[in-house]
Amino acid sequence: MSEPREPDDLAAWADDDLVRALRAPGTTTELADEAQVLAAFRAARPVTGIRSLPRRAAGRLGAGGTAVVVTVALTSGVAAAYTGNLPDPVQRVVHSVLGPIGAPAPDADRAATGAPTDPRHPNATGTTSPTAPGPTSSPTPSGTTPSAGPTASPTGAGHTRRRPGDGSSTGPTAGPGSEPTSGPSASSTPPTTTAAASGVTISGTGHRADVGEIVSLSGVVTGIDGTGLPAQRVVLQVRGPRRWRPVAEATSDDSGAVAFTTPALTRSARFRLRTDPHLRSAAWVVRMVPLLSTSALVGGTTTTINATCQGCRGGDRVELYRWVDHQPRLVRRGRLDPAGSAQVQVVSPQRNTRYAVRLLATRRHTAARAAVAVTPPAAASVSVEAASHRVLVGQSVTVSGVVRAADGSALPGRRVALQVRGPQRWRVVARAATDDAGSVSFATPLARRTTAYRLRTVTGTHSPAWRLAMMPLFDATASTGATTVTLTATAQGGRAGDQVVLLRRSGARLVRLRHGPLGADGAVTFVVSHRRLDTTYVVRLRGTRVHTPAVTQVTVTGTG
Repeated sequence: MSEPREPDDLAAWADDDLVRALRAPGTTTELADEAQVLAAFRAARPVTGIRSLPRRAAGRLGAGGTAVVVTVALTSGVAAAYTGNLPDPVQRVVHSVLGPIGAPAPDADRAATGAPTDPRHPNATGTTSPTAPGPTSSPTPSGTTPSAGPTASPTGAGHTRRRPGDGSSTGPTAGPGSEPTSGPSASSTPPTTTAAASGVTISGTGHRADVGEIVSLSGVVTGIDGTGLPAQRVVLQVRGPRRWRPVAEATSDDSGAVAFTTPALTRSARFRLRTDPHLRSAAWVVRMVPLLSTSALVGGTTTTINATCQGCRGGDRVELYRWVDHQPRLVRRGRLDPAGSAQVQVVSPQRNTRYAVRLLATRRHTAARAAVAVTPPAAASVSVEAASHRVLVGQSVTVSGVVRAADGSALPGRRVALQVRGPQRWRVVARAATDDAGSVSFATPLARRTTAYRLRTVTGTHSPAWRLAMMPLFDATASTGATTVTLTATAQGGRAGDQVVLLRRSGARLVRLRHGPLGADGAVTFVVSHRRLDTTYVVRLRGTRVHTPAVTQVTVTGTG
């Protein structure tokens, strides 16, 4: 009988490595357990009769698919295809042709963790001899353990199938040709598994961690009877953007326990433990708590609140709250800049105020909050000024000033008092608040004497004294007789006893004639001789602590 002629569609693939590998005869290692694998396969899927595919069915599979399926069928890859242990490209082709029942899809986690997928690879994850299902287990080669239970599924290439309905799966068992597993607790001798793993748990120190913190995770690998299984290879995985990726690897101790430490957290993450491609723990979520700090730069009119976040990204949203009547009230909203900081300006408060910056949660981190207490800037200086240092008796002047902080900025809304110097202390005569420019002004009381004024804040900061001297109203009159002249001087603002001097102008100089005190009515009288020529008299009131000096003059017509 002539050999079947290769379809024309496969002529281009005749020298392909994959096709040549599939058509190559099985190796001694691959065919070592051929009888037991076929027996387990037939026991799991009883076949009443074997018949060839009709020509029409083979045509529907397509030339490429037929070549792969026929090649798998003619080699020892039948069990490998059924249990999903062919190389991923081949397994994917067989899966697309036979469907999920005939050949499962390749395991993505096996490729992600770097576990060898080829049973012929020297570092493959162990080989387990299959056992025939049934109430009693069939003899198995030395170093392997038969699957437990009357409903055990057939095994192949070191893996067992998941039993329907119980949600658990049995892991790989160590075979004669398996290599020792690397990890923190791996021994120098290849571990020998005496039972198949049925479950793995995971736990940690908590579900929240600060940025940069290392989290401790632990787990227990158990068998079908619930006891811990030693010498089980366990991989710690973290969820990446597209898949689970390995982080660390360890081997379970005598009690089946295994411990890991995560890398320093830079974002929220999900972790899990895996013992084989089909046995995984639940996900353990660790949410990262960012480090948020705040500070306040208090100015005279505005206060800048700075927020800095470690573990955040630019664009993350922040909110500023102010505590009013023991309740937070939203003041501003903003976003972090690329450097992870934000600045918010508010009007400087007039009293101690507490602000809080809240960072909204994202997929990378949890929400965070930081508070800062803002103390109004203290008045460092108060200025004072007026139009003059002199005021007429009975009149008023305007005294003004500016309240400033240490940085020189004006402080609005500050309470300021106008004080006058009394006999023993300063006393308040008026109060007012500074405007937006930090300025304040007062009208002094009507002048009754020379005194000093100053401005003082409620915190005790005061201005220098502004001396305001009172000027009395001083006037003189003259009445003439046949031989005498009567001069009368009156001082409004003067006091009884104040000295008054009478002078006569003689050319460019003054000649002192008389002096006398003011009476109780504030007047003084002088009598002099009536001169023949016109004469000018100068009357001078001496200054006291109550008023300034004053001078006036009067001209008397001569007799001549």
